[in-house]
Amino acid sequence: MQPSIQPTTSPPPWRPNEYKTEPVQMREMPNESLNAGSAQKADHFHRRAAFALIIIGTLLHLAYSTHLELVGDEAYYWLWSRHPDISYLDKGPMVAWFISAGTAFFGQTVFGVRFFAVLLAGGTGVGLYSLGAALFSARAGFWAVLMASVIPLFAVGASLMTIDTVYVFFWTWAAWAFWKANHEPGLRWWLLTGCLVGLGILSKYTAAMELVSFALFCCWHRPARVHFRRPDFWAMIGVALLFLLPAAIWNIRHGWPTSHWLVTRGGLEHRFTLHPLSVVEFFGSQAGVVSPLLFVGLLFLLSRRSLLQTDRPATRYTLTLFLPLFSFYFVLSANYHEPPNWTAAAYIGGLILLAAKWPLLMATSRKARWLAAVAVVLAMLETGLLLGGHWLHLPARLDPLNRARGSQALAQALAKVQQKTGASFIIAEDYMTASLLSFYLPGQPETFVPIVFPPMDQLEVWPNYEEEHPTGNALFMSKRNKVSESFHARFAQITSLGEIEVKDYGRVIRRYKIYLCRRGIIDPAQEQPAQ
Repeated sequence: MQPSIQPTTSPPPWRPNEYKTEPVQMREMPNESLNAGSAQKADHFHRRAAFALIIIGTLLHLAYSTHLELVGDEAYYWLWSRHPDISYLDKGPMVAWFISAGTAFFGQTVFGVRFFAVLLAGGTGVGLYSLGAALFSARAGFWAVLMASVIPLFAVGASLMTIDTVYVFFWTWAAWAFWKANHEPGLRWWLLTGCLVGLGILSKYTAAMELVSFALFCCWHRPARVHFRRPDFWAMIGVALLFLLPAAIWNIRHGWPTSHWLVTRGGLEHRFTLHPLSVVEFFGSQAGVVSPLLFVGLLFLLSRRSLLQTDRPATRYTLTLFLPLFSFYFVLSANYHEPPNWTAAAYIGGLILLAAKWPLLMATSRKARWLAAVAVVLAMLETGLLLGGHWLHLPARLDPLNRARGSQALAQALAKVQQKTGASFIIAEDYMTASLLSFYLPGQPETFVPIVFPPMDQLEVWPNYEEEHPTGNALFMSKRNKVSESFHARFAQITSLGEIEVKDYGRVIRRYKIYLCRRGIIDPAQEQPAQ
């Protein structure tokens, strides 16, 4: 009788052999010789430190969230929350849902608008640590959280309810879920990844770029290519794309205005033209929002092939999380000057990569250690000046947070003019100003923008002032000293009422021209200049 032979169990395809057969990896700190107990203590320390940092940061941001007035984007999305819908012209409804929940608890206030933004930022910190620890080590997760806590891009954004705050949260956790799906059996992780990407798409369409990152990782990392032949990967793609259905239904109802908006917003309505200066501005703005030394450090790291060869699967994964989205906006910058925060999600992978690899340089060079310390301190100073730098009295064009000041004073001054003139409603030159006025004017009334087609913002999709106010006079405010020709066709007479200056700590940060737009004849005594 032959002895029974037990069959050997081969590793499942989602646990690639390369993970085990690669040569011994270089440790993050080659000079350290920690035993298992010491390593466990170090991991425990870094985990506790990361979560303490996240909790303290969340509490500080909650306290700080009412120190700044709403910025235009926040007021715009607040207006969305007052007009519930399955989608909107330029984004999905996720940000409006969070604002609706916050204002349901805390009223139509700044704190109500921003409450969930702060919680989401804290959740992003937890996801950043979890992903860094899963890919490299608890130490890498901690340093990634520390850098995210001090760089302006995340430290300032954590107190603002913007699209980036919402979609970066889902991007981070989708990245973590995809890594889990690659290492643990079962369909549930793939479906969870698809749902998280889909929720990101409901926040910002750019979140779909994460699917490109996942596919590139599977192409680049040989053992992961098996996923292309398995239904799990395609189930993830299908689930994520299902979340585009609300936007498709909304566009069918409204004549597909989103496609025109996306083309125009990306500067693609004109022939692609290379503007080298715009590329320089792109890198300069990225250095500004990330902090110059940390940004240069990341670029330096990307140029060091020897550092990128260690921990190969994890390194490749962080690179595919960073490079596609960053490269997309880099190429776009050659033709269009986009806001620097558009790359925010790319830095989830970028910061983890920097946190994991820089210790390798620090172990061999004292300069690298000093540069790391100086980079973090510089980022803290930059963020501190941004959050509390009004006392510096910088010129208006140099203070990026001026956009979070002066709207309440502007609304109060305009309310006085409206009371004197008896104007029924207010029209602002742009959607951000109109949204801010709607939030800060007494009674939070509906405000309007000039009628244009095709629409370029959600206020132009909703019923316009001619539909809502077929009679009555309007106040129109503009930064320019002229009125659109379309106004002359809609109003019998347009009269300048002067100028309103918006001041902050004695500085004039904005000026607006005020016009009374009349449909009929009124008492000349009402034509008083604005004060």
